[in-house]
Amino acid sequence: MLTLYYVSATLVQSWRIQRTCKKITEQLAQSASIAFYTLQPGGEDGFDATFASSELCGNRNAAKVTDILWLHGNQRGCCLHPVQTLQITPWISFPAAPSWLPFAYASDTLSPVTTPTDNKLQPRVTLSTDSKQHLQLLLEARLEPQGDADSLETLAVRLEDYGKLIAWKVDSHLAVLIETDVQHFTQLLIMTFLQNNLCINDKLPLIRIESVLREGNPQPFELLTNHVKRQSRNSAEIGAESWQKHLEDLRALGVLAHQANEFEQQKQRTESKLGMRSMEQSPVGNTKAIAVVEPTTKATSPAKVTAIKPLPSELEKIAASKAKPKPAEDSNKPIAAPSTPAPRKTTPTKTFVAVAPTSPPPVSASQGASGSRPRPILRRNKDSLGESKPLNVLVYSDSSSARDSVINTLEQLLERDVYTVYALTPQEAVKKFWLEQTALLVVCGSVSTSVGQILVDYFLHGGKVLSLCSDILHFVLPNYRTAEVREHELVQFSYDKWQRVKMMHHIFCYQPSPVKKHFSSDSEESTVATHSRNPSMEMKDLIGHNHKLDVQVLGSEETWNTPSIVLANSLQSGGKAIFSQVHLETSPSEFEFDEVKCSILKQNERTRLEIFAHLLRKYLDVDVQSTQTAAGAAPGAGIVYKQAYFLGRHESKFELLEKLGSRCSGSENVIVTPKLTLKFCGRDDKPPTASTNLLPILIHSCPDDFSTVDYFDCLKTEHIGRLVIYAPVISSSMNLINDLELMHGIVVLPLQQTAGMGRHNNQWLSPLGCAMFSTQLHISMDTPLAQRLPLLQHIIGAAIVNTLRSHPQYRVLDIALKWPNDIIANGNNKIGGLVVNTILQGSQAIVNIGSGINLNNSKPTVCINDVITQYNNRHPAANLPQLKYEQFMAFIFNEIERILAIVQNGHFDYFYNLYYDLWLHGEQSVRICLKNDEEKDATIVGIDDYGFLKVKLASGEIETVQPDGNSFDMLKGLIVPKYH
Repeated sequence: MLTLYYVSATLVQSWRIQRTCKKITEQLAQSASIAFYTLQPGGEDGFDATFASSELCGNRNAAKVTDILWLHGNQRGCCLHPVQTLQITPWISFPAAPSWLPFAYASDTLSPVTTPTDNKLQPRVTLSTDSKQHLQLLLEARLEPQGDADSLETLAVRLEDYGKLIAWKVDSHLAVLIETDVQHFTQLLIMTFLQNNLCINDKLPLIRIESVLREGNPQPFELLTNHVKRQSRNSAEIGAESWQKHLEDLRALGVLAHQANEFEQQKQRTESKLGMRSMEQSPVGNTKAIAVVEPTTKATSPAKVTAIKPLPSELEKIAASKAKPKPAEDSNKPIAAPSTPAPRKTTPTKTFVAVAPTSPPPVSASQGASGSRPRPILRRNKDSLGESKPLNVLVYSDSSSARDSVINTLEQLLERDVYTVYALTPQEAVKKFWLEQTALLVVCGSVSTSVGQILVDYFLHGGKVLSLCSDILHFVLPNYRTAEVREHELVQFSYDKWQRVKMMHHIFCYQPSPVKKHFSSDSEESTVATHSRNPSMEMKDLIGHNHKLDVQVLGSEETWNTPSIVLANSLQSGGKAIFSQVHLETSPSEFEFDEVKCSILKQNERTRLEIFAHLLRKYLDVDVQSTQTAAGAAPGAGIVYKQAYFLGRHESKFELLEKLGSRCSGSENVIVTPKLTLKFCGRDDKPPTASTNLLPILIHSCPDDFSTVDYFDCLKTEHIGRLVIYAPVISSSMNLINDLELMHGIVVLPLQQTAGMGRHNNQWLSPLGCAMFSTQLHISMDTPLAQRLPLLQHIIGAAIVNTLRSHPQYRVLDIALKWPNDIIANGNNKIGGLVVNTILQGSQAIVNIGSGINLNNSKPTVCINDVITQYNNRHPAANLPQLKYEQFMAFIFNEIERILAIVQNGHFDYFYNLYYDLWLHGEQSVRICLKNDEEKDATIVGIDDYGFLKVKLASGEIETVQPDGNSFDMLKGLIVPKYH
């Protein structure tokens, strides 16, 4: 009897399945959507369109149920009209099979059964050759795997067996889009809903299958995954704890996809069609573009990242209602010298929480406290903002070995913390963005005609040039013949007080034509009076203007008595050029293979450095170290590294140490990162000797050269700056935070850095007296700021400047912002900057920020306390006090947290008003390059939601522009990138 009942039930079920499949085929032919789904227990009948169609479908509100296909327990199946559409541009493509992301799936080919006649790979699934039979399926599943692996492994339906995996996304559940055909669709329904087997890959509970019309293309997985940490999942089998980490990785990728999609939509809405650069700051090509900010400096980003620079986004606010507001300081209240606060019981947390101000944001960002001095109108010197004191030393060379030799010698000779030394490429040279930012140009070897004309033009218009065995001399003195010297020959020459010196000479000696001697062999002093009356020669610049030059011999080679060192002066502009046929850049170590030459060069090594330094100081107006300091001293010599100090509440310290426990090597509290090893030392530990690669950090001690009382008395924050690592001497404070997940708001305060890093890993001058800090912020991805992460560098810059500009006493100082991240004093002197690097991890962004502001160091430009002194000299009654380092740092952290709290509550208008009140670019004229490479004049009108400049063309059209990647002036070479 039971057997008969079973047979009957089986036949009925088989009939129902066949009937359902037939109806599905009919409905698909009528352009309907087919939806099979599960209901929550206790729900209604569920044949309502709001249940039947996925909330991910764009036209869900227009859906109507036209036919019922399936009813079994809490499972439903029906037909929907019209066809439901699914926009997948914020989704993510599947990586190449096999993979574990977002779930484990097998290769798209089957393992062959090798025979003597056939060993070809067979595709896992073969779809119909009739494209009309193809359709897209949306599948949704819960994120918690069900049951035991062994009991359910045979029941799991693998989606890759029924179609091509197209895209996926993760929020409250997993959504997958596959491409299949009618036959495989019905087979999938039979294996799942029609047989009550709702289990797919990774044992995830299936809750929906719906046929949809796909719109758009997903974000490329390969591009997104380059901007997040390595995925934690590394096997098909995965435990509960590892599964949660895996979900965090998936959500981080999802956030990144949302950011890229929103960025593209925003650029289309503003009609700029902005194509972005990759994390390495090179053109992306014909691929999807991820918005990045270069610090800017891997920034960005505004943005190179490696750790990534900040990304623009429009996130789903699925957790916004969970954030509990906390009180903050009055946003109208300017920073003033604070009184001693009551002890706080706050501990830095790992996720940033939006803080609600106790009063609404001020109407005007420039509004100050009553009775305080009015803020002056910010000014800039010249429209180009190119009048800052030039501090770059550029080296142009056709040989990498010669370039490295020059840079090594310059690092020995140049005054410390005054100049930054860069290599100049031919591509950079022809763009000319470096002209206004260069104190000295050093040229070695051969120079092409196009580049040589530009370098000589720089000299004719007031530049300083040092030519070391370069044929650039041909451009200045084209009528001079050469006397050949054997290559790698030691030649004896004399210059000034240095007589009969043996050094390596260029393969050619230059000598004047016997017809007319153009060189003057008089001393500089004897010819000064006659320069204007009897110039040696004339030459034209690139626009055809004549320039009178005076040329004189400074040093001669003794064999032929021909010039070895020549000085050329541009009488109108003051430009100076030294042409040396002596290899002043060559170190004895380069000739170790030749004992005789190496020995002679070592004997003259001190003289080489002395001559080099003398030429720089006397003729090229370059600051150099004393001969005693420079001669024989290696770069960085004399620096003594010191141990650091861990400051703050002990509870917070040990919370961080516990968090870092998994990174420690053994039981010694040693943490190894790629660029710095940290050793946290307790009371009974003997600290190791500090070095450029090793930093001992004392947990229970306080430094003698940092006032913790002044600092913490002035600090009014909840998080930022509450936990401090104070390092008197360190290679770079960014090395301490870049490769670690620390605590939200922790700061590193270096007194001196030996290898500071700026945008694009450029050198960052870090002299004593510069107020420097690095901090790590943890920004939850469901907060308003996470939607506009690229603005963060501009927010930090505005906070630093507003620290002074909102102060009742210091608001009178002329301190301003130059886009994107420079801090300017007196309209033209750069006194600070910042770099921001961001990496997404799970549901939060980890943002590492580094900044330096000249506080007590008058070099390389000017410092804040100099500006205060200058103001007091002009206004004796003002009597502004000098700023103390500890107080200034605390004031900055107060302002950063205050502005972040306002922004995190969605008040972006307050930030924009403040930013425009602090920057120097109102109505500034710039030249931009359009998409067709046409150059046009434009006027700066503001920044967009991602921090890029908005400019207005003469036609009234608004364009969004970005820098072209040059390292010299980001306001030069602005481009409207091609949209990919």
